[in-house]
Amino acid sequence: MVLRALTLTLAAITFLGCLVSAAGLSAASSRSDKPSNACRPTSLLTELDGKDRFKLEQLLRNAIGVENSQAVLWRVEKDGAPPSHVFGTVHVVDEDLRELRPAVFSALAQSRVVALEAEELSRPAFRYAMAQVGPLMVTRERPLQFLLADDEMKVVEKSLWDAGFPKEMALGLRPWVVTLFLTDSPCQRSKSEAGLKSLDLLVADEAKARGLRLVGLETMYEQYEAMASLDDTAQAAWLKASIHLHDKVDDMAHTMAELYRFRRIGMVWDLTRELAPHAGLDGDVLDTIRDQLVTKRNERLSSRARPLIDEGGAFIAVGALHLAGPDGLIAKLRAAGYSVTAIE
Repeated sequence: MVLRALTLTLAAITFLGCLVSAAGLSAASSRSDKPSNACRPTSLLTELDGKDRFKLEQLLRNAIGVENSQAVLWRVEKDGAPPSHVFGTVHVVDEDLRELRPAVFSALAQSRVVALEAEELSRPAFRYAMAQVGPLMVTRERPLQFLLADDEMKVVEKSLWDAGFPKEMALGLRPWVVTLFLTDSPCQRSKSEAGLKSLDLLVADEAKARGLRLVGLETMYEQYEAMASLDDTAQAAWLKASIHLHDKVDDMAHTMAELYRFRRIGMVWDLTRELAPHAGLDGDVLDTIRDQLVTKRNERLSSRARPLIDEGGAFIAVGALHLAGPDGLIAKLRAAGYSVTAIE
């Protein structure tokens, strides 16, 4: 989305927010000043290594064991049709992911159609989608008043204010919406304004430059609806984790890019829980979030990608979290009879 992305825009569980790209929530003009110095995020893997190397090694070992997580570009073939490709992206802006790899360009050169999670990725499109999903965003029950302590509420109010919205608006929003605001930062905005783009946007740009048909596998309404359907416990834990990690939002984005380059994207779940131990993100809650925002959507993404693949020459680009695991897109395509081969 946008599991808009969850994006992987982000503060630990905010890796998931990326799925939804909080950049789309920012007002046309932000009240926060651009950072006076260049953004210099640091790796949270390095931080964890300094605190507990054994824990880091354990998390890395767990990530290695995630099925279909060691590659981000795959070739898909069936019944003599021209080959298609599936590409796992990450919904962050980072200097180390400023361009597509040669193998991706090669796959695009063989394609006739490019399918993203959502066809339109512009900020106006995100704001339009938010207008459509308005009834799922607001509430008269003022949930934050009962969920958050005063210091937590101040973090939320500042995030809204920096994005160009009145801080009083927080009380009328559901927790999942507020979480998305917390995934943005002046650093992320300044990088976007400087011309850096996420891999999703780079793919979209290349598709347009080649004159390829560009389609979406989901509507943005469907993506927002998936988040809105999280139960209250999961929404509260997600929000509290995002507040706890808000001062690390840029470090989280950089670490997400790092995990992507290391092909350890499945580590995001355990790392989130490790970094926000008191947010209520126990195994059951994380499983709920993963099921609603990833696993259930995998079925929809798979069913809509298959007709394109059957025609041949399709390039499917979705968040890398959707590819891995026994319920991931790669496993689903194999179960449907396709030959799926890792490229890189």
